[in-house]
Amino acid sequence: MTSAAPDPSQDFGPRERVAAMRVIATALEEDGARADRTSELCVPSGARGRAVLRARQAGVIAGLHCVALTLEALALSAGEYRVELHTQDGATVRPLDALALIEGPTRVILAGERTFLNLVGLLAGVATLTRQFTVAAGPRCCVLDTRKTWPGGRILQKYAVRCGGGRNHRMGLSDGILIKDNHRAAGMSVPDAVRAARARFAELPLVVEVDDLAALQQTLALPVDRILLDNFTPEQLARAVALRDAAPRRVPLEASGGVTLQNVARIAAAGVDMVSVGALTHSAPALDVGLDWESVVAR
Repeated sequence: MTSAAPDPSQDFGPRERVAAMRVIATALEEDGARADRTSELCVPSGARGRAVLRARQAGVIAGLHCVALTLEALALSAGEYRVELHTQDGATVRPLDALALIEGPTRVILAGERTFLNLVGLLAGVATLTRQFTVAAGPRCCVLDTRKTWPGGRILQKYAVRCGGGRNHRMGLSDGILIKDNHRAAGMSVPDAVRAARARFAELPLVVEVDDLAALQQTLALPVDRILLDNFTPEQLARAVALRDAAPRRVPLEASGGVTLQNVARIAAAGVDMVSVGALTHSAPALDVGLDWESVVAR
């Protein structure tokens, strides 16, 4: 039985749909889904089937839209198949919980099965790991993702992060200004870079990365929207928060680097406003989901 959860499905908009269709098209081509010789051999051409998508382990679901989109990509019209969702993205599920009922041409469902199982499993894995981080961090510290995503999958992975209760950092390099050590190495000072950013890209959020308390003190005096504390220990983070709280303006602080499920509670307890975690997207284990056939009728 699935738990009640805020419904993030409204976040699966045109951008997410286009991204999903692009990934699905690539996956189907890679899988040779339009030349499934085993199904051609074993399944009558007119057979129709009924199957249930189930969770094999507990977790948070994401990516259920990909089931119908996969069948659509295999050139089925709306009247040829039916996908009935039994839960929603963002819900917590237990082993053997039914996620969706799928009916349609058996050969087509089998051709798309691996694609939609892969996508639901991978995205649910991201949502599940994100939920674990948000619970560990507590309600006062926001969990952010990063740009450490698999090529072509960023929009879907960041959607899954939202399903798990996290929030998105930049979608891409054009969405904000993040001045890091590699940019400072080019020669421009942080104050000069901030002034240039405000003059040229005033509408974009401006974040500056610092790696010690001295750099933090300098940056607190600048008109930035957020300061990223890179690889600070929990003790250093607490000192950073104290410096920020004593400053004239309360700039949000983000902790980044080396954040794990084992230490995120200590990091959050230091008083930072948010933590960014690359592992949400680059290291999330897939959630085990599977398809159980209920009937196949030859026609």
